[in-house]
Amino acid sequence: MGNVLNLICETTTLQQWLPQQIQLGRTVDHQSELWNVLIFRALAEHIRHISIHEKGIVCGRFQLWSILICTAMSGNLCRKPIHKKDVAHYQFQLLGILICGVISDHIIGMKNDPFKNLPEDVLRIILSKLSLKEVVRTSAVSRKWRYLWQVSPKLNFDGITICGKNICGKQQYSLKFISNVYAVLLQCRGRVVEELAIKFDFDTMLVGHLNNWVSFAVSSGTKFLAFDLAPKDFRCRNDRYIFPFKLLDNGSVSRLQKIQLSFVSLQPPTQFSGFPNLRKLDLNLAHVNGKDFPEMLANSHKLEWLRIVRCHLYDELKVASPLPCLVYLNVSYCEISKIALCAVKLRTFVYNGRPVPIDFNRSSELENADIYFSSVTLEHAFTELANALTTVKNLTFDTACKPAKMPCLMDNLCTFSLLKHLKLILLFKDDVDNLSLVSFLRSAPFIENFEMHMSVFPSLYLGKGPTRRHPACPYKNLKNVFITGFIGSNGQLEFLVHIVENAHALEVLTIDWSDKLVKKDPWEDDERKPEYVASIHRTVRKCVEGKISPRCSLGLL
Repeated sequence: MGNVLNLICETTTLQQWLPQQIQLGRTVDHQSELWNVLIFRALAEHIRHISIHEKGIVCGRFQLWSILICTAMSGNLCRKPIHKKDVAHYQFQLLGILICGVISDHIIGMKNDPFKNLPEDVLRIILSKLSLKEVVRTSAVSRKWRYLWQVSPKLNFDGITICGKNICGKQQYSLKFISNVYAVLLQCRGRVVEELAIKFDFDTMLVGHLNNWVSFAVSSGTKFLAFDLAPKDFRCRNDRYIFPFKLLDNGSVSRLQKIQLSFVSLQPPTQFSGFPNLRKLDLNLAHVNGKDFPEMLANSHKLEWLRIVRCHLYDELKVASPLPCLVYLNVSYCEISKIALCAVKLRTFVYNGRPVPIDFNRSSELENADIYFSSVTLEHAFTELANALTTVKNLTFDTACKPAKMPCLMDNLCTFSLLKHLKLILLFKDDVDNLSLVSFLRSAPFIENFEMHMSVFPSLYLGKGPTRRHPACPYKNLKNVFITGFIGSNGQLEFLVHIVENAHALEVLTIDWSDKLVKKDPWEDDERKPEYVASIHRTVRKCVEGKISPRCSLGLL
């Protein structure tokens, strides 16, 4: 019964530590589940004592007792999820794990425990690779592992994982989540917790508890703090959790290496001097202005990874202090007017939004860029990209193309002198702007792989063939060309002829008529589709005949 008394004492302590509204909000189901565990622990202890110590019943008979008890209790518990919809199936699974854990301690005894000799530091490394749910499940593996989850350096609380789907009232569901989080944190007080993650839809009733959990992170030496509070219907909400910078002391500010915040408001105090050891910052749906954001990154000279999504600064995204270790930058769906960073080691840049000036202070190591402009002319896009991505080797560019006012060839040759792989995803309202496309391609004379997915609508009829030739520009290294959405319009044919006439080393040319940018094929149920596709293929063959090397493989899809 000693284990039972210990558990009862722990439960009493938890009752005193939890906020009063959580205690009152507990349901009868939660209490009955706890008592099921208590009763079974007592029963298991009693049977073990009588069977082994007093009457000397062999281990095999005790195993039979254990099986009978598990069967009886599982039969009783299985009926709950079926007849009571508010009891999630995961609760029964967790209770079953606890029951099996109690029995497993006494079936074969400690002599045959295969895990008892593993060093504790090895066990901690194993646990650090698992989620909190998986860590708790391991308690059924070995007696030694029963309470080892309490020293796991990673705590990840996901509302759906812990509480199941929100099938009860919103307030009751929130109280249930809060109670479960406190129950685990209570077991981890005074221990080092390297990672603390909370994922739950924000509600004003969470504010005080979130502050408590920040305080817990401060006292536990947390290095990775993640608060993902974004609700599903975030577009209609303007409230945010105000991140409590005042709760951070100098030690915690220095320890934090990774921060992930969603649906928060960031208002650092005037004396805040940044996170000196921060390596990763991930912000989503955060309220922060153009003045406070640079303050957050002040002195963050070790920052390596930065992502900003749906954070409207309504100003320049500008950081005055250098970021010498930054290698990854993602700015998506943000209302900003300019990007200006001193990041000499930046290697990967992702941008999604309207065209803005970009200045990386001559970053010489930028290799990968994935750019999406909401709507722009190819001429404008080319100008913006040429100013910032001169060293890029792999470029993906996606946009809905506006028609050029005065189409012309641009003279910025060799702007992308290091570009090897180019992928274009272009949506045209009319025929393709082949002059801008040729200008784009001419600026990358050493390109090796060219991939282009385009959509031309409304669908144009087959062209009669190219009506003009563009100035020659040899692409000596171009070996692979893949084009989709090719319906044989005049603009497409002119661009294709320009490629095959100047890429003498071309090895593979693949032309696919299907539009990869639309969800439904407009020719799906049309009886004329086979003839339409055959006409496109005939037109392509006619245009490239005699212009590609016999060694070049032509694929028509």
